[in-house]
Amino acid sequence: MLSVLPLEDSRRLAKRKGTATTTPRDPDVDRSTVKSLRKAMAVLNAVALAERPLTIAELAVRARIARPTAYRLVQTLAGEGHLVQSPVDGRLSIGFSVLPLAASLLDRNRMRLEALPHLHALAQSTGERVNLGILHREQVLYLAGVEKPSLPTIYTRFGKTVPANCSSLGKAILAFMRDSEVMAILQARPLVALTPNSITDIPRLLEDLEATRRRGYATDTEEAAPGTHCIGATIFDAANQPVGAISISGRAEEPLRAHADLLRHTAEVISHVL
Repeated sequence: MLSVLPLEDSRRLAKRKGTATTTPRDPDVDRSTVKSLRKAMAVLNAVALAERPLTIAELAVRARIARPTAYRLVQTLAGEGHLVQSPVDGRLSIGFSVLPLAASLLDRNRMRLEALPHLHALAQSTGERVNLGILHREQVLYLAGVEKPSLPTIYTRFGKTVPANCSSLGKAILAFMRDSEVMAILQARPLVALTPNSITDIPRLLEDLEATRRRGYATDTEEAAPGTHCIGATIFDAANQPVGAISISGRAEEPLRAHADLLRHTAEVISHVL
């Protein structure tokens, strides 16, 4: 007489024989899960990059998803604390649940940790604001910043993004990258103008990068914001590849140029400890 083993016993026996039973993966389910995850990331990015809290209708347009989908994703993300919805007008903001994720990254980022004492010393020596940034998804991402000593608060800036073509940080990094990598970044998206001084012509920007290599630092002459000038110097890794940059910013260019040697020296020190 044929005996039938319980399901769990059958699985254990199959594992011992090296023929464990598995449930076939459904490719359509996998693709659907990936699409949903991408849409959820698009929702978070749209809310994070908005200049003001968004309605669900505005969010759907910015994230390029259907409004019912946006509504479902908002409910899920709000339930997890990654989004907050105003009880007054229903507008959406980033929730506090993203902070532990950001804090974990920043607390483990070696470049930021090694650079912070030197950023503080540079701000004290120059009397100007100092920033640290990297290239992330074709844009400059600020990892840290120290305010000028004359202001009452010294704080660490992180998370702000700015087009690489408008920033001395971005141009300092681009100037020492391989030509093919530079062109891939510049052609990945249209060059944005934040002010009338922003460089949006690729040949002109390449000339600016060549000038950066010659003098050893990049300039931002009211290209990111009116009335603000910056100079930036490159941070290199052990393979002499550009991995970041530091900058000092102020209201006039000439006083900043007077600190160019100290800026380059600070970037060299940070590169050395990395």
